[in-house]
Amino acid sequence: GNIYADEALWRSAIHGRRRSGTVTLRAVTGLLDHARAVMADALDAGGTSFDALYVNVNGASGYFDRSLDVYGRAGRPCARCGSPVVREDFMNRGSHFCPVCQPAPRRAR
Repeated sequence: GNIYADEALWRSAIHGRRRSGTVTLRAVTGLLDHARAVMADALDAGGTSFDALYVNVNGASGYFDRSLDVYGRAGRPCARCGSPVVREDFMNRGSHFCPVCQPAPRRAR
């Protein structure tokens, strides 16, 4: 799930730490459209196979990992703006984002 969430958030230019109550209806609609597109792209590519555990019923690997824009690309340039992609820990998992294209939300006072 993190792979597809990171990719959909990146395509939507929404930071994963943004509070849901601050996201506009337009942004939510865009995020849902991007999530649908990411999942469709992944299915078309046979999924994301990082090891032998993630293969199809015939044992073939998927190749969606070849077109990832942020997931697993920490330190590499963002495909949209060229800034280094950041990975931060989130609930014992990793979350990847571009700090320029997906600015972190400001802290409430």
